[in-house]
This record gives sequence, structure tokens and C-alpha cells, in this order.
Amino acid sequence: MVHKLVQTRYPHVFLRGKTYYFRIVIPPRLRALCPSLPREIKRSLRTDSLSDAIAMVGDKFRLIKLLRNCYTAQQALSICHKLSSFGQEVAAWVDSKFASITSVPSQSSKSSSTSSSIKRGGMKLDKAWSDFVAWKCWTEKQAKDYDRMYQNLRLFLGNVSVTSITKRGLRAALSGISGLPQRNKKGYGKMPLEKLRGLVIPDEDRVSSKYVKEHLKLCQGLFNRYLRQEREVIELSPTEGLKWEYDNNRYGCLSDSEVRGLVGKLKQKPEWFKWFFMMAIYTGARRGEIAGLTKDDFKFCPDTQRFYFVIKEGKTKAARRSVPIHDELIKLGLLKWVDSGSHTLFQTANRDPNRVTALFNSIIDAKLSDHGERLVFHSLRHTFITKARAAGVTNVLVQQVVGHEKRGAGQTDRYTHTFQLKDVLKVVDVVEYGA
Repeated sequence: MVHKLVQTRYPHVFLRGKTYYFRIVIPPRLRALCPSLPREIKRSLRTDSLSDAIAMVGDKFRLIKLLRNCYTAQQALSICHKLSSFGQEVAAWVDSKFASITSVPSQSSKSSSTSSSIKRGGMKLDKAWSDFVAWKCWTEKQAKDYDRMYQNLRLFLGNVSVTSITKRGLRAALSGISGLPQRNKKGYGKMPLEKLRGLVIPDEDRVSSKYVKEHLKLCQGLFNRYLRQEREVIELSPTEGLKWEYDNNRYGCLSDSEVRGLVGKLKQKPEWFKWFFMMAIYTGARRGEIAGLTKDDFKFCPDTQRFYFVIKEGKTKAARRSVPIHDELIKLGLLKWVDSGSHTLFQTANRDPNRVTALFNSIIDAKLSDHGERLVFHSLRHTFITKARAAGVTNVLVQQVVGHEKRGAGQTDRYTHTFQLKDVLKVVDVVEYGA
């Protein structure tokens, strides 16, 4: 919508639709001096009367003159805060209008403003959130997703007065949220938030940086757009100047030589971890899927004369699948180890998945790939999938072996069912890591 500036001696007043606004652009000199300053300050005056708008803006021109002549970041920040607030001006305008209609002397704007400030200053975070939700027009799914994020924020902020929340406190809350697990990961979904707060979550299970940044965006809407601009409950938003760096949270892929180097270090580790690692690089199975395997899950296919194992459950319906066992695993003696082991093959990993993460971290030196991607145990899954696709195997076959939903063929996906074992042998057989 085009803004129509009012051509008067009050150039900071403009009309948008039928409502007048106050606007001032912060000089580049001051923004360079204080990077946290916004590019401009814009506030609705909530009136369609030019004379009333000018009356409310009139007291700001003294501050505008001071802003242009200030020379320190502290001065500029203080003046901008005063320019951003129209609480007293609007209160005085309402009082004057009310007095003119009723002919009853109104209380002083200062007393009204002070009383209102005391009342608003006690607003708790839960109350602010419920009002904010009522103010927004979210879909049912959006409301559910945002409420989940709010619960994360409340876990670290508490139901405190909104005026007591600082930039430092909000940053600490975001940092705490970054240590929470993805709730759709097995084992975390039914745990109460308070309990999750005290757990040490492995890197591959933590929420992404992008998800943490979405919490910051939600806070900007709640504190800045709603509580400061719309309701004028707070004079300064704790999100002002707060940033959350978007880390590359993607897991990396290992080269053949890196995989061989890690395999060489397995001799120094427990035998169960050796087979756990080898199954990961030759099947692409998830950590939790391997940890849950039993002797009964290993079977023989008469049609292909190949051994395979069955993953009975996982993070999605597609996780239930049959995975061919690579010839290299047979040569190394996997089946003999399975026969000689207990019913639950990886009892340590099944009892404590973090043990797998700790052992993997003890054999890998680099924490990032050459492309800046994180190298964790889950990178073995990425490595397997990348090698299978690089060999030209059809995506839908790779998706079945690794437990991804079959997608990419439009309506045909609805008619595509589970492929036979003979059809997916090529997915594992093409994966080689050299001598």
C-alpha cells in the first residue's frame, strides 16, 4: 500500500488507508554508531484526523532535533526509545477528547499514564501469550506448532512479568531450547518438558538451529509487534538487536578413506560396537533401528539365496522393512557373531544409545567435513545413501532400503507397494569402500 506523506510542516506524519502514522528514518550515521537501532521508527497514531495526529506528534519534534545532533550510541538509543512510545500522547489525546465531550475535567495524562503503566506492568507471560493468540489469525496447525514453541520458551523464561524479560534472559532461553531434543525422535515424545531440560541430548537428536530461530521470530511478533507496538505494554522489546546465528545443522558425508580410517580404529573398541558400526555403513540403518535388533530379526530368503534382517519399527511407517545383508558383512563373520550373541544383540546400545555416540566421537578426529557439515554417527547413514544414489540406483529403491517414504512419482506413489528383496539387492551391493 502506498504511503501518502502529509505535505505540512510536520513531514513525519503520513496517511496509510484511513489511519495516520508517525515515521522517522534513523540517520545512517547513528545506525553505524549503534547497530541495534532500527532503520526507521513507524507507529500507528490510531486516528483519521490530521489535526489530532499532528497534536500527538508535536511533542516528538524536540526529540527529533536532539536525535539529529546527538553523538553517542547511548544518547541515540535513549531518544529512539522515547520516539517509539506514544503511550502518553495517546492517553492525553483520549483524555482531551473525553473531557471535551463530557465537559468533566479529566485526570492529568501523567496520572492516567502512570496508573495504566502499573496495571500493564504486571502482565504475566501466560496472559500476554493468550492475548497474542487471540489477536492472531492462525490456522489450527499453526496454532498447535506455535503453542509448542511457546511451551519451550516458557520452560526457560517462566511465567514472569513481561517487563522483566531482558535480551540476556531471552538469549539464554534460546540457548536452552537449542539443547532440547526433537520430540518426534523415539523416546522423547512422551517425556515431560521439565525432564528433557535436564538430559544430555546427543547432537543428532537435538533440534535444528533453524527451529531455534523460529522461536526468535515468534518472540519478535509477541514482544515487539504486539506488546510494544500494538498494546504499548513495554517500551523496549527484548528482541531488539537480538540475533540467532543460523548454523549449518546438516550432517556430513564421509569419504571412502575416512570410513576405512575409522574401521581401522574399531579394533580398540568393544566388539559389539564394531558390528554396530559395520552394519551402519553397509545398510544405512538408523542408530535406534540397529540397537533394537534381535536374533529373530535375521532371516534367509530362498528366492535370492541371501540373508537379510527385518526392522520392525522406527520413526515412521516406512521404517518397517527388510534389509539385505551386504556380502562384506558375511565375509567378516557377522552371522557367526549373531549366532553366538544374546537374544538382544546390542544390549548396551539398546539400554543407552548415547554410548554409541560417545564411542563414535572417540574414533573420529574431525567434527566438520570440508563443506562445513557436522560429522556424527548419523553421518554413516548419509554416507550410505549418498553412495547408493551416486551409483545410479533408482531413488525409490534406496528409499525402501533406508526406510524413507516413497515419494517423487506423484499419484503413482499411491500404487507403489513394498518391493521384493531381489529388487533391492542392488542398493546394498553397490556400496563399497575400497581396500
